[in-house]
Amino acid sequence: MSEEKEIELFTPGCLGTCWYGKYHYFEPWAGCGHDCPYCYARFRAPVKVSLSRLGTPFEEPRTLYPEEELLRRTAERAASGEISILKLCRYTDIFTPSFVGSGLSLKLLDALTGPASRISRVIITTKGLPDKDIIDLIRSRPAKFSYNAAVRPGTAVSFDRALLPAGERLAAAAAIQAGGVLTTVHMDPFVPGFDDESAALKPFLEGLKKLGLNRVMFSYLLLSGEMAAPLEKELPPAVFAALKDNYDLAESRQYLPRQADTVYWAIRPEVKRASVEKTAAMLNDMGFDFVLCSLKNTPGLDTTKFKGTKLCDGKFYA
Repeated sequence: MSEEKEIELFTPGCLGTCWYGKYHYFEPWAGCGHDCPYCYARFRAPVKVSLSRLGTPFEEPRTLYPEEELLRRTAERAASGEISILKLCRYTDIFTPSFVGSGLSLKLLDALTGPASRISRVIITTKGLPDKDIIDLIRSRPAKFSYNAAVRPGTAVSFDRALLPAGERLAAAAAIQAGGVLTTVHMDPFVPGFDDESAALKPFLEGLKKLGLNRVMFSYLLLSGEMAAPLEKELPPAVFAALKDNYDLAESRQYLPRQADTVYWAIRPEVKRASVEKTAAMLNDMGFDFVLCSLKNTPGLDTTKFKGTKLCDGKFYA
């Protein structure tokens, strides 16, 4: 069973994650408008319970509270001094398009980092696109933010149908970085055998270089039987078969303690080894500052075999 019964607005970092006990999550709504078919969040117990209570499907997110109450609760907790580092978000995206469009995302970021807030750092990881007002806010408070754009190379494994164009999202990241904000491109979810191929990865990395984006983290696609079902509907049969063949379906691992719904298939060791070595070599050769996400990729990984590859300790992107 999960240690969480329902999504809460602020939640302490959970066991098994980087910086456990030193940060909080922020979840202003349940669901995500990006509706990525591989998203693990839609299958997590707290998300299912919250969506049921709010009476909405995952792809039509709804705030946990009415807007005025949500903003009040956010501002009060931000000013309480109980939270130092805040991560946005675990189960959704702060730049879900409907809330960017309504201005709610901007209002929440202002409440979290304004003069009354005692939060020292807000870490944003997003597949979304902030608008100009949000970019201006982040750039005006560079010491308060870290920004992580989750963008992956374009390959035959294309399941980003609901996302805005990668070029626009990377341009936003470059604009935020130009304002003095620590900015990282998170290649996530990274698909072995596809995203690590030179024909896809090299031009993607060259594009990052042109934008001045030199910090990269990559983490591999988590997959389970439940998560595989929507992917099978999304991808051509041959592509899905090749993707699924990367995983040992007879071996599953629970990634987080006391959270039984974090059980995923293990990537075959030889597949992971080849992918990490190939990707790390290219990142090294092109002069990137990079890490491999340790939370998703450490289980079963002998790190001594990968020269030049650093595992993230949670501080790289923050």
